[in-house]
Amino acid sequence: MAGMNSGADETSLGTRERFHDAVVQALGERIVGGSLAAGASIGTEQELCDQFGTSRTVIREAIKILSAKGLLDSRPRSGTRVTDHSEWHLLDPQVLAWRLGAIDGSERARLDLYELRQSFEPAAAELAAARATPQTLQKMKHALLGMTLASSADEKIEHDLAFHTAILAATGNAFYLALGSLISAGLKHVFKVSLEQTAKEDERWIRRHQNVYEAIAEGNGQAAAEQMKNLLREAQEVQKLEPPKSNS
Repeated sequence: MAGMNSGADETSLGTRERFHDAVVQALGERIVGGSLAAGASIGTEQELCDQFGTSRTVIREAIKILSAKGLLDSRPRSGTRVTDHSEWHLLDPQVLAWRLGAIDGSERARLDLYELRQSFEPAAAELAAARATPQTLQKMKHALLGMTLASSADEKIEHDLAFHTAILAATGNAFYLALGSLISAGLKHVFKVSLEQTAKEDERWIRRHQNVYEAIAEGNGQAAAEQMKNLLREAQEVQKLEPPKSNS
């Protein structure tokens, strides 16, 4: 952050937005990563200005954004403090990305995300089998082709995400599609880890998706749900994510 300069450099709205985006990113990563514990003060406005080399306006805007994400709580006399993780808006794409990128808790976050996906994606696949149109089926098929031809992990991620998004769109349910959009940042992180670990079994990876597509295209909702469950279960196994053991 040493490159930040206050004063004249912040006169334009675009420049100021870049500054507070950088502050939001830095503080957000510290909070979600555990460097700033729940209840900890993030410091006074002046201390933050000195730390980041920027103006009070930028700091206030950054605090406002982080507060809206549930990470900070500002109160008279007690100042601005980090909230408990139970108050964080984990379906905010930025918060989710920070959580998945953190060294501490990233495995737990990825497991939580898989459990969330397992709760709604099989149902979405079943619904898609009943409602898919030639257009939405074509989008799934195009994504599958892209996965087959992809030559890099980034391309695989792009087409993998497009495939799952096409299924959610095929349901015709706006809430499914919105949920998929909300966790897209998290899915990109999860896909990257998964695809890096399965580089030598591309054929099997594509086949799992092909099975889901074929069931949807045939209008077989039960099979579509089962194939999606299989896809997600195998992906979780590849990453060696196991539910936490009960203390009972």
